[in-house]
Amino acid sequence: MPNWTKILNHPLFNVGFFLFVRQVTKNMDLDNSSYIGAIRGLYLGSQLLVIVLSFYLMSVIRKKNDTTPLRYVEPGAQNWDGSETADTLINTTNMDYDIADVKKQLKQGFTGIAIVAFLHLKFGYVQPLLIQSIMGFKTFFMTKEARIHLFNGKTSSGELRRPFRVEAPFNMVSEKRQPRTDKGSIKKAEKALKAQ
Repeated sequence: MPNWTKILNHPLFNVGFFLFVRQVTKNMDLDNSSYIGAIRGLYLGSQLLVIVLSFYLMSVIRKKNDTTPLRYVEPGAQNWDGSETADTLINTTNMDYDIADVKKQLKQGFTGIAIVAFLHLKFGYVQPLLIQSIMGFKTFFMTKEARIHLFNGKTSSGELRRPFRVEAPFNMVSEKRQPRTDKGSIKKAEKALKAQ
């Protein structure tokens, strides 16, 4: 049985999906003014539904009220000049962590809407409206929070264990940039916090 989560989250799936939609829509007259209104409506409706689903997911998270403490060290960010900021000790709960992550996904969604709107209104591209009408749902349902709270994913181990690993295309994030939960890192961050 294939692991559908890995297949759907793989960067090449998005490329393949884009090429598939491009081939399907190549022979369609998308610039016809009678289609554009329907395509815009489809895009706006799907994005609105994804936003509603995100708020529903936050209500599910609040209803579960998982107040299990979560302590981890968030690595410092790298500045433009190459210097790094100090590591930060985070004390939160699973509920607060998940809600913050859903809000982060919402912000990314709004950024995506702005980019697609710019491409469509400024340059007249219609295909991004079609692609993002479908990809918005794929992105929402493949988030770790949706997999945990809507599909009852196991958080004891694996990629759904909190704090979530920082992900990038083709796993190009070094271990230094990952959140750390080991006792040594937490003690080191506590000492640095007391020294300030």
